[in-house]
Amino acid sequence: MNRLNILIVTAIVMVSGTAFLGLQSAVAQYTGGGGGSSGASSLEEQLKLAQEKLRVAGQEGAYGSGTSMVTGDTNQTAIFIGILVAIFGGVAAAFFIMSRSRQRQPARY
Repeated sequence: MNRLNILIVTAIVMVSGTAFLGLQSAVAQYTGGGGGSSGASSLEEQLKLAQEKLRVAGQEGAYGSGTSMVTGDTNQTAIFIGILVAIFGGVAAAFFIMSRSRQRQPARY
């Protein structure tokens, strides 16, 4: 493979990987400082929040963490699948084209 092609493919992979890492799909649940309150009240507040979370999770209609995996936004899922098909399809097409464009050399004995 040509050195220029290797550099181009590497750059494309790095840019696409950076784009995916730049998308933030979740935020941190807990903060380090406890919201500016003292340590004892912070612990008590977190305990109350945890108990409230358990109470809410036990109610009817509370399923899992609240992140829907199947019944979510179908447009977002379709876009994600389309991106994956484009990436893997592009890689497969590149390998196919490279295999067809290379000239076969006879084996040397």
